[in-house]
Amino acid sequence: MKQTLGLTPGITKIAGVIGVILLIAGGGVAIWRPESVFLSSLIWVVALLHLAVFFVGHFETMKGFSARRSTRLGADSLLMAGLFITILGILNFIAYRHSTRWDLSSAETFTLSPQTVRILKGLKDDLRLLAFFPERSDGGIAVRDLLESYRFQSRKVTVEMIDPDKKPHLAKQYNVTQYETVVVVAANGRTVTAKAADEQEITAAMIRVSHDAQKTVYFVEGHGEHSIKDEERSGYAMIAASMTQQGLLVKTVTLLAEKRVPDDAAVVIIAGPQRPFTPEERAVLSDFLARGGQLFALVDPAVATDLAPLFAEWGVALSDDQVVDPTSGLGGRVPIITPGSYPDHDITLKFDLATFYPLARSVAPSGAPDFDFEPILKTGTNSWKTAQMTDEITLDPAQDERGPITIGAVTQKKSDVTKDGTEPDPALGAQRARLVVIGDSDFATNNVVHSAGNGDLFQNVVRWLTDETDLIAIRPKEAKTTTLLISSQQAGALFMVSVLLLPIAILTSGWIVRRRRSRL
Repeated sequence: MKQTLGLTPGITKIAGVIGVILLIAGGGVAIWRPESVFLSSLIWVVALLHLAVFFVGHFETMKGFSARRSTRLGADSLLMAGLFITILGILNFIAYRHSTRWDLSSAETFTLSPQTVRILKGLKDDLRLLAFFPERSDGGIAVRDLLESYRFQSRKVTVEMIDPDKKPHLAKQYNVTQYETVVVVAANGRTVTAKAADEQEITAAMIRVSHDAQKTVYFVEGHGEHSIKDEERSGYAMIAASMTQQGLLVKTVTLLAEKRVPDDAAVVIIAGPQRPFTPEERAVLSDFLARGGQLFALVDPAVATDLAPLFAEWGVALSDDQVVDPTSGLGGRVPIITPGSYPDHDITLKFDLATFYPLARSVAPSGAPDFDFEPILKTGTNSWKTAQMTDEITLDPAQDERGPITIGAVTQKKSDVTKDGTEPDPALGAQRARLVVIGDSDFATNNVVHSAGNGDLFQNVVRWLTDETDLIAIRPKEAKTTTLLISSQQAGALFMVSVLLLPIAILTSGWIVRRRRSRL
């Protein structure tokens, strides 16, 4: 047998086999270790040298093989296949560099809420989302899709799916004790575990982990207010839990005992008092506002709280009346505010949820100088306010005032100088004293806080007072189940087309093409 350059056929065949193996190995390195560019390139160079030895050693054989008619036809097919694969590769590269996503579901199930998108767009540091799910679990597939939506919205987000059974050391490192857990890891190493593997909880964990320090919100107690520990219908336990999920620290304060609002208070909330405040307590709240504090008061009608003088001093007048809305589907004494009718304000910016207020009173500007009064809640034109505290819903044009009626408003000082002439206290974390008054407290109780947009509006007020308008709460979209109902005839037609006709058509076309090519 003829030798070429002193190489025996056995040696050249071995060189060819080694070349193919090295070519595949180089591709593996490029895929699994893309950072090792030099190593993959070196392996490919060595592979090409071995393949060159093989082709030189078998030059005559390759020449005779290439002269065959079947070889030329096969080469044409390989060339077309190669061009097709190359085009697909280029398109895939373009799609990877300029990717986009479309949510074609009717309820936009796979679209993140505006709140989550806003948070992701505003990320300054990298975040890692670690999902601890068993391999091949149904829940893991759904969560992977959800987390990929997070990653798509921000390059600062990386996603890792971890099987705690295969990597128990990672589960131990992040204190993961149960399956289906998502851990959010900040760039500084701080971690927060989501309470559930859904958008609301994961976003809440992102908020908490992204803040260097939690802001503290105090609920005043001692006057029959709604308790944040009360889980019954009239309690505030649910709204307090939602605030905690949003990264706030929620506490209570008794003004008579403390005689001062704590220095770490970012916001103080008065949630439906049923007993009067003493002059000493009003002085404590006035001092808090004078130092640039943020106060959120929910005051029901027909209740003597003795807070009217304090609010009047800071720009809000409380009226002894009730608001009637005869168009309300919940009863005339439960006014409803529909999307599109909220006054322009940061609190209600892009707020597209309805809210309702059982037994609400009106609020108005008190005429105090140096204060800006801005309504945030107004009832419809068919409503009115009345001083008649009865169940009868009848408009008295002589005494009642027609709507729209303001039942919620914001006041703040017109300058950055506080009431006593000093700069705001930096410890309070606010530029100006701000007061929000809503003439109803029942709209945020446990039995209705998750109805319509009641809880979202409450959260918006708190976020605005804590100067975190970028985190204004908007409820994530809820998944809806859609059932496809088809008749037996439609099911039969679907079976015939997909299981019988299409496969037969494909096989027939392939057989025809093969017959035609065999005649060439």
